[in-house]
Amino acid sequence: MTAYDAIVIGTGQAGPYVTSRLAGAGMKVAVIERKAFGGTCVNTGCIPTKTMVASAYAARMAARAAEYGVDVGSVRVDMKRVMARKDAVSKASRTGLEDCGTWRTAPSTGVTPASNPRTR
Repeated sequence: MTAYDAIVIGTGQAGPYVTSRLAGAGMKVAVIERKAFGGTCVNTGCIPTKTMVASAYAARMAARAAEYGVDVGSVRVDMKRVMARKDAVSKASRTGLEDCGTWRTAPSTGVTPASNPRTR
């Protein structure tokens, strides 16, 4: 059985920062994440929502372009592309977190212990 100096539960706002600080102090750290790295903000909250709001804003500004003397014709929103963009932005944020250490998934439990390369 592997022994750890600290266990960080969740990779939301503070998880990666705390993990990095602990590992930087020479501690052996495990990270447990229930689902996808990044927590609610990266996967279902802040980032996906703001990405979709940005798409809506772009569509609204395009629809109002004539008020500024710009003719763009009719404006259509392709929701499949909006959702694909949202997914890509969230994935990029998640990937950045996953690349912070060497992660492996414990198949029987679904928890993710982490071994940061900077640990001793």
